[in-house]
Amino acid sequence: MGFLDKVGRFAEKAGENMAKAATGVADKSKTLAEKTKLKSQINNEKSSINKAYAELGKKYYELSGINPAPEYMEFVSQIKASMVHIEELEQQIAALEIESTCPKCGAAMRRDQQFCQACGSRTENFVDVPASAVEVVPEVERAAENQ
Repeated sequence: MGFLDKVGRFAEKAGENMAKAATGVADKSKTLAEKTKLKSQINNEKSSINKAYAELGKKYYELSGINPAPEYMEFVSQIKASMVHIEELEQQIAALEIESTCPKCGAAMRRDQQFCQACGSRTENFVDVPASAVEVVPEVERAAENQ
C-alpha cells in the first residue's frame, strides 16, 4: 500500500466523519427548533391560563368585593387601596393638564406656568373661584354697565 493510497483512505474517512458530524448538527438543529416551538406553545398556554385567572378574579371581585370571604379579604383590600391611589394620581394628572390662555398673546398654557412659552411674558398665578362664591358689588356692576 502506497503513500497515496493511505492519504486517500484518510481523506475518505475524514469525509465520512464530516458527513456524520454535519448530519448530527442538522439533527440537533431540528431538535432545538422543535423544542423552541414547543416551549413557545407552552408559554402561550401559560399566558392564556394567567388571563383566565385574572378574569376569574375580576368576576369574583365584581360579585363578592363588597363582602368577600375571609381568605380573600387581603386581596380585596389591596385592590380597593390601589383604586383609591389611582384616583388620586388621575386627579393630579388632571390638575397638571388644566390649561389657560396667556393674557398677552392668547397662547394655550398650563395654569402653573410663570412665563408664556409663546411670548415670554410673565403670568400671574390665579385660583379658580366658583361663580357661586363671587359676591357682586353694586358699584362695580354699575361701573361695568357704563363702560
